Amino acid sequence: MKIIDVITTPVLIPFKKPAKWSGGIRRNAPALIVQLVTDEGLIGYGECVGPTIPTIRTVVEKEFKPFLLGKDPMQTELILHQLEEYVLNWSQMGYYAMAGIDIALLDLKAKILSTPMYNLLGGLYRKDVRFAGYLFIDDPLVNAREAEELVAKGYDEIKIKVGREVDYDTQRIKEIRRAVGPDVKLRIDANQIWSVPTAIRAINQMAEYGLQLVEQPVPYYDIDGMAAVSRAVPVPITADEACTTFDSALKLIEKGAVSAFTVYPSEAGGLLKAKQIIELANTYGIWCVTGSWAETGIATMANAHLIASSRNFLMASDTHYEWYASDVLSQPLTIENGKLSMSDRPGLGVELAPEFNGLAKDEIREMVFYDDESAEQYQPRIGMLL
Repeated sequence: MKIIDVITTPVLIPFKKPAKWSGGIRRNAPALIVQLVTDEGLIGYGECVGPTIPTIRTVVEKEFKPFLLGKDPMQTELILHQLEEYVLNWSQMGYYAMAGIDIALLDLKAKILSTPMYNLLGGLYRKDVRFAGYLFIDDPLVNAREAEELVAKGYDEIKIKVGREVDYDTQRIKEIRRAVGPDVKLRIDANQIWSVPTAIRAINQMAEYGLQLVEQPVPYYDIDGMAAVSRAVPVPITADEACTTFDSALKLIEKGAVSAFTVYPSEAGGLLKAKQIIELANTYGIWCVTGSWAETGIATMANAHLIASSRNFLMASDTHYEWYASDVLSQPLTIENGKLSMSDRPGLGVELAPEFNGLAKDEIREMVFYDDESAEQYQPRIGMLL
């Protein structure tokens, strides 16, 4: 069997409502769907997400495609090694593109072997994959009502975006806690917007309302600062933007900076490289959750296979899936009581909808760090004193 074509399709999924966070306002989920076509009719599905879909598409089509055509899709290690060597001097962007190829190769390989993808990643460890409910920045009472709705749907962990203003965020957490009661776990994500002293003040202020976890409170490059925050607050810290590769994860461990990793297959270069980070974390007793770049059902399902086959996902992971007005799948994913049940279907276990449900776009240029509600077109300054 040989790969005879690589098809890329940019898609744009509208959010049900604008999603406000410390870096701007998101209204859509852009992604690049990748299909690896073989001479025997099998197709592997993958997905790239990241900061710039046009650039990622160019990498896949112009740079990676020549390496893929004519290859045996079972040669996963060889293909991905060639791509990794090729992007050595521009790996940060190259890994976003590699991630989609990695997923598509594993989907194809699992289909050839007639087995679910999780069996290529360690085998089924858990049948149900847990996700956290997701809240973006809004009026405290609006967030409280949304939190009640998430609990009514069965979510027992909720992730809350913070980072615009400390006292306002504290009021939001207070109202959310009042609405959901003492048993629902709450975690916050500042997306590296705080300085070290601001992070310590903010976390200590909000800790009164029972926080499970705080994600990336300070800039990604300030590992010493992250360690200082971890020592100064009573809440476990997880690294997101600071944990994108095996090397960055190792530096966090060496500094004793965090208690958990927020792992992104999209940033790590795919599921297999993400699995390396997860195994490193497991060796050092560090918990993991997956992060979300606002993936479609393809990469959401890929992340679920990774979680289902890994031992140290004790907490619920991220997904924006319930914020979407539509999806590219013929049968949308079903998340019930905050859980996605894994099937025994080969590969990812999903199929693309005809014409992607009308979500395909010729060109997508959507800036993540942008706020069109601000006269200044708000741009974040990471590490700023708020």
